[in-house]
Amino acid sequence: MEEKATQTPEKTFSMEEALQETEARLEKRVRPGQILTGKVVLVGSEGVAVDIGAKTEGIIPFNQLTEKPLSEEELKNLLKPGDLVRVQVLKVDPETGQILLSRKKVEAQEHWDRIQELYEKGEPVTVTVKEKVKGGVVAELDGVQAFIPASQLDLRRIPNLDAYVGQQILAKIIELNRKKGRVLLSRRAVLEEEQKKAKEAFFQSLEPGQVVEGTVVEVTDFGAFVNLGPVDGLVHRSEITWGRFGHPREVLHKGQKVRAQVVSVDPAKERVNLSIKALIPDPWTTVAEKYPVGTRVRGKVVGLTPFGAFVEVEPGLEGLIHISELSWTKRPKHPSEVVKEGEEVEAVVLRLDPQERRLSLGLKQTQPDPWQLLVEKYPPGTVVKGKVTGVTDFGVFVELEPGMEGLVHISELDHTRVENPAVLFKKGDEMEVVVLNIDPVEQRISLSRKRLLPPPPPKAEEERPRRAKGKEARGKRKPSGGRREERREYEYGAVAEYNLYDASAVPTASTSVKLGDLYGDLLASLGLEEEK
Repeated sequence: MEEKATQTPEKTFSMEEALQETEARLEKRVRPGQILTGKVVLVGSEGVAVDIGAKTEGIIPFNQLTEKPLSEEELKNLLKPGDLVRVQVLKVDPETGQILLSRKKVEAQEHWDRIQELYEKGEPVTVTVKEKVKGGVVAELDGVQAFIPASQLDLRRIPNLDAYVGQQILAKIIELNRKKGRVLLSRRAVLEEEQKKAKEAFFQSLEPGQVVEGTVVEVTDFGAFVNLGPVDGLVHRSEITWGRFGHPREVLHKGQKVRAQVVSVDPAKERVNLSIKALIPDPWTTVAEKYPVGTRVRGKVVGLTPFGAFVEVEPGLEGLIHISELSWTKRPKHPSEVVKEGEEVEAVVLRLDPQERRLSLGLKQTQPDPWQLLVEKYPPGTVVKGKVTGVTDFGVFVELEPGMEGLVHISELDHTRVENPAVLFKKGDEMEVVVLNIDPVEQRISLSRKRLLPPPPPKAEEERPRRAKGKEARGKRKPSGGRREERREYEYGAVAEYNLYDASAVPTASTSVKLGDLYGDLLASLGLEEEK
């Protein structure tokens, strides 16, 4: 009988070919662990039947179909007859010939293969954070559970990790162990890579003199850090403002928006130096126009030194009130006796030098000069009473007005020579004196006490010897040094001009000394009287 060929829509088999295929199936041995490709022939209530080329079909239980958590209905619709599927042999029963297959293990293997490939390439992957655990979070990567430590979630440590749960993030595989099924991810590595690229682009676009905007992120003793985006720039304390301050926190605070000028850029060290005050006009460039000599200004005392007080007229513009310019009458040992730090004062511009950045101010110039008033109030010859404020070897100081003292030189204390003024006069005593001279420029007052004392009794005149003539006169001439010795004894400066004053010119102690009498005494002291 002739063999009939078996024909199918796909291929026509002869009886001989069909027998050979059956024999091949019988001879084919299926071993656990093999990965095969088969065709789905049936989806039943317990699983999926797959033709893998063995004498019997293999069965994939529903719990071995996929790692995804699907419902029973979803599992039944996952595959349909005719689909090709890769499976792994789990178990072979030699007695019944039943073959147990798993698609889930092959799927997991494929996932690990893809993860291995991504790890070797170093490419970032998108993962979904599933839950927060101790020390970090767990994310799903192609059906594989991966761990992200808390330190690897951001560039800065995040105290609360709950915000990441349910989010999709981009991370990089930093550790992989297929045997232990361990995968470590890092989002920080991705952020650092992005930051590095952003920094490179930023430094390429940055150059000195450029104006940038940023936010103050930290204030320290030496300056402030300003975030410019990819990098933080440093504003040194000397570049914050023209004005004076104790700590940068007095001028800047965290979170403050600022504009600054780029001073220098160092891409290798990733450093940017900034200046805020560079965008503010230097007050010294306009000081001559704004504050010419003689101008009255108001400012705050910002510093005291032994030689004067510094006054801030405006931020970055300070002037010095020298200790000699604090008061007309007081001679303070320290400026703190007149002004206090933090006090607001009014002063007059005395001198300015914009190139040397120096501004000299005067506090006493805001008040009338009492020395000019003193000249009008006490002309020479005026008799006044004052209190002794000091006794020295060369004279006695007497106070005419508060803070204004005159000197009674030792030669003007009495008609007779006073060897030690401290024996006769004490501090606090009252003394009546006559004004000889007031110098308002040098701020000096010359006084005399002896001009108010009764004149000494005249000495008996000795008979004047006959003037010798010729050689006799020359031989008998006496040296003239006696007169000089007498004058040197009384010399002490301007006051010495009045040391031969005749007190008889003053009838009473309440009468002022006349100028004519003073000048007459002056001529007499110089030996210019006519010989009778």
